[in-house]
Amino acid sequence: MRRRKLFEYNFVLLNFYESGHAKIGAHKDDEPTLDQTVDIATLSFGACRDMIFSKKGYKSVRQELEAGSLLLMHDQKEWTHANPPQPCVKEPRISLTFRRVWSSL
Repeated sequence: MRRRKLFEYNFVLLNFYESGHAKIGAHKDDEPTLDQTVDIATLSFGACRDMIFSKKGYKSVRQELEAGSLLLMHDQKEWTHANPPQPCVKEPRISLTFRRVWSSL
């Protein structure tokens, strides 16, 4: 059984969502520079927003990301995820996404 390294990050991405009109379409985090053995961690601040997870052959899952919540994602090559528009949300949201990437140094 392979053991996951959950908290050995060397990269952080900050996303700012001005309101519920801002969105990110469905995608997989499958970049070749991403260490797939380490879970991606997303820390949310500000407005509560939804994230939708999808995988072929499975029912989609909607997860609310509340202020202060921490979401760990694994199997990034298997699942797509998206932040859909939510026009009723008027407040901003910030997410910090922690990753481990392969260094070229």
